[in-house]
Amino acid sequence: MKRGKEKPYKYLAMISQVGISVIVPVGMMIVVGKVLDFYFNTGNLLVIILAVLGVMAGLRNLYVIPMRLSEKALERDAENKTEEEKERDKKRAQEYRDQVKKEDDENDKDL
Repeated sequence: MKRGKEKPYKYLAMISQVGISVIVPVGMMIVVGKVLDFYFNTGNLLVIILAVLGVMAGLRNLYVIPMRLSEKALERDAENKTEEEKERDKKRAQEYRDQVKKEDDENDKDL
């Protein structure tokens, strides 16, 4: 399979994974809440509390999954870089650190 054709499937898989990992905790918590409400005879109190917890878990998953995928992509890109690109990145990082240090020194002089 060509490299360009697999990208849409990867994005579709990522979107599906994020959607499922947001919906499943909410659904599970609602079902558990209904069972516990029936068992303890508490009306809809536990359904509401657990549904809120499920939404919070879903929102956490909405944040964590893309961050993990982004980290994996950055690692993969770092592995594929040539030595020249790695050296250039190190040089740019050092220049940035030097610039920040220079600005900090100038700000200290102003105080």
